[in-house]
Amino acid sequence: MDRARLNSITRLARAGALEQAWALFRAAGLDARLDDPNALTLHGRLLKDRAAQAEGEAREALLNDAIAAYERASHLSRATYPLINAATLALLAGRRERAQALALETLALIDGDDCAPETAYWLDATRAEACLLLGRTREAETILGQAVENQPEAWEDHASTLRQFTMIAAAMGQSTAWLDRYRPPPSMHFDGILGIAADDAGARDAIASSLREIRPGNVAGALAAGADIMIAEEALRLGAHLHVVLPCAPELFLKASVLPWGSAWEARFAHLMEEAVSVLILDDWQSPSQASVSIARQAAMGLAIRDARRLQSSAVALRVQDLALPEAKSDDDADWERHGFEVRRIVIERSNLNSAALPSTSQATALLTLPEALAPELPAGGKCLAKRDGFAVLAFSTIAEGVEAAKDLVARHPKARLGLDYCAMSDANPADPFDRGLPLSSADVKGAIALSEAAALALTLQMPAANVEPMGSIRGATGELPIYGLFPDRVSGNQLRK
Repeated sequence: MDRARLNSITRLARAGALEQAWALFRAAGLDARLDDPNALTLHGRLLKDRAAQAEGEAREALLNDAIAAYERASHLSRATYPLINAATLALLAGRRERAQALALETLALIDGDDCAPETAYWLDATRAEACLLLGRTREAETILGQAVENQPEAWEDHASTLRQFTMIAAAMGQSTAWLDRYRPPPSMHFDGILGIAADDAGARDAIASSLREIRPGNVAGALAAGADIMIAEEALRLGAHLHVVLPCAPELFLKASVLPWGSAWEARFAHLMEEAVSVLILDDWQSPSQASVSIARQAAMGLAIRDARRLQSSAVALRVQDLALPEAKSDDDADWERHGFEVRRIVIERSNLNSAALPSTSQATALLTLPEALAPELPAGGKCLAKRDGFAVLAFSTIAEGVEAAKDLVARHPKARLGLDYCAMSDANPADPFDRGLPLSSADVKGAIALSEAAALALTLQMPAANVEPMGSIRGATGELPIYGLFPDRVSGNQLRK
């Protein structure tokens, strides 16, 4: 069996690209492989994911098929992972006696001489899961605590365990509150004022104090002079992973949002760029504007939300505001709180009175690329910007309007290929709307609307129910273009629901 192919499909499933993973699995004929334990284990995983979107008899059938695939995989390989999954799914399918029998079989396999090799964390986590299924909750908690203590930074592994334990506890009518102490640290979005002197110890101390309380694991935001850079520096000192989201190329951002507040910030900006575990640049050619900075802010907030979901953790936003001009709650923060996440605020007095205004002539715009023949069918609200090669680009003032127009069109033309981008548009310095629009609309994301990364992350923030999945990348006019898919119904591989 091609391990590389199986690993690729597994990565897609773990990243949340469930539809793409299933399509590739079926296309490779892996659903018919009954002799390969790795293919069977992946089959069980994908069937479990599909059961998450089903109800009634269809859900029960998918669960039972997943159980069968997992059991066969374990009997072929003597591996504990598929066997404990079969046990948990049996509980969720209402087969409690079978679940407990499989849990006992799992414990016997762990203690036997022919158990397939596994890491110490997963053996402990599997033992704890079996104990939980058997109603031995205190024993499960003790073993889980030991596993997490021995591997404190294995956040993704912890998240996978927590998903399973949450499902089990809910199915057994037990409280899940005890699991919270084992959750990975929160993901954090940061944003603050520019007017802070490079040597302002009071501002630095206030920021450091808040970060010590939050103890974030991942932080996402821009790196403007002042609060942004100070927050990022203090987060790194606490061991957080820094994810930078810039509205434009670093040299343009540096010129507009860092250097006007003093050259002392330049080296600090450069150092943080080097230390970041990821850097997302939303536009590589035009200088920042108020609109592009707003889009980058929304994208960074969406990124923090996605991290929190992936890690089964929480999210928090940190805001540093001017004492003289305290800001009212923004629409973005209202969207953030609609997810149930906290916004923390630090109010300080500005110590750097330099100023530099970003242009306000551009507007955050949703661009929908579609076959030209379908453009007349769209409802009012979209403005046609251009036509080329049989395609048209329509502009909408909000991304929500663009999404609704695209969904309306797909409902009537299910095979239509549509691409939705989100960027700052200016009459004075217009971008070519086809640069990303044509590659997006040519992407083969069956059953979905293709989204740019900026659109996908902003949707994650603005529309909590949106089912957005990563779909890989495609070659565009300006290089590799990450592609996301907006699917009509929310699919969750994290949790099975009745």
